Amino acid sequence: MSLHVSRSVAVQVLLFCAATTYLFCTNLEDSCLKSLLQKGIDRGYPGIAVLIQSADGRIRSAAAGYSDLEKRTPMRVEDAFHIASINKTFTAVAVLRLVDEHKLSRSATLKQCLGEAVAQIPNAEKITVAQLLDHSSGIYATNNDMDYLTTVIGPKADPARVWTPAELIALASKDRSKPSGEPGQGHYYADTNYILLGMIVERVSGRPFKEYITRTLLVPLGMYSTYFYSSFLGKDAHPPLRTVQGYLLATDELRSVIAVNTMFKPVPGDKRSGGQLLNTTLAAERIDAASGLVTTLPDLLKYASALFHGKLFSSKSQAFLMSVADGMNAQSVGQKRVWAMQAIHKRYGVLVYKEGDGPGGVNTLMAYNPCTDEIFLGFTNIFGYFNEVDFLMDDVIGGLSTVTRGPDSALQ
Repeated sequence: MSLHVSRSVAVQVLLFCAATTYLFCTNLEDSCLKSLLQKGIDRGYPGIAVLIQSADGRIRSAAAGYSDLEKRTPMRVEDAFHIASINKTFTAVAVLRLVDEHKLSRSATLKQCLGEAVAQIPNAEKITVAQLLDHSSGIYATNNDMDYLTTVIGPKADPARVWTPAELIALASKDRSKPSGEPGQGHYYADTNYILLGMIVERVSGRPFKEYITRTLLVPLGMYSTYFYSSFLGKDAHPPLRTVQGYLLATDELRSVIAVNTMFKPVPGDKRSGGQLLNTTLAAERIDAASGLVTTLPDLLKYASALFHGKLFSSKSQAFLMSVADGMNAQSVGQKRVWAMQAIHKRYGVLVYKEGDGPGGVNTLMAYNPCTDEIFLGFTNIFGYFNEVDFLMDDVIGGLSTVTRGPDSALQ
């Protein structure tokens, strides 16, 4: 899902730096970092965990609050969580590797890649692989479609249901839904782009998508605590790691847009203002190419470090992925872009990042500061305040920069 919208629109979507060396600890949580996280707990977030790698490879981490409010289980840095749309970067890597292997072209059209399977998609003969990657295809956002969302969080919610790629892209067919825009004429965030890219990976590689990602990325990187959620659904399924519990702040505004299924129970004794807190862990999305991976922060660091340091594909593909940051220093503070990756100009510098969120009660962030060579990973197990990622960027990353360099610092 996407949080790159205003709060009121986000409700509808639901329906859809450096560290000071003397504070670094190897075995103990970073007390300075944990004090910053506590500000999020004070805001009402159930739990938060972060992990930061500095330019010299040193790591600092901390967690605060609870991974399970009902059982009062403390959050840990090692806990498994749904990464939501950070998942899309794995798909992008797979696509760009196929490009590097000369098995696919970024200029290839959707129709050339998938033929009759996309005959009903508007502009299939014009939309290119590159436009799918950077959300400039203009294709309809199936992740915001009510027929889909009602089976995830609404009256027809089914925690064991996995929509097939064919079922999902059918929601974007020309006789049912209008495109968000014309190909190449703007960036319109949509899971549909990455569902189609997942289909292209399967067609070109000749392997099932999950198998391809596992064999070419997860195993080589040693991400043994990472798995696809869709592989472990149903009452008899036993996932490798149990995820943190996820929570949704069900406000009157949200309930006016969609009726949340009664299977998602209120947290006993919770009396927070602004809405009712529901345990919606079972509403986690399971779209393999867009939002279906579960991981841990230490596992995600293995991937993020390889990704941001150019170890996953050619320099040409790396430049394509990181081009989102080009010229951002000249933009005003607060300006952002949403392409294959995202970029934003903060007071402490430019971040290249990918964020994720979802009705299963999660907000996630994987960020990189090219100037300081720092990687920041973090998540909260709440969805509904619509300021969770801003908190991680402004109060945690920004807070660290202030501690290190003073209130007027700018890591540029």
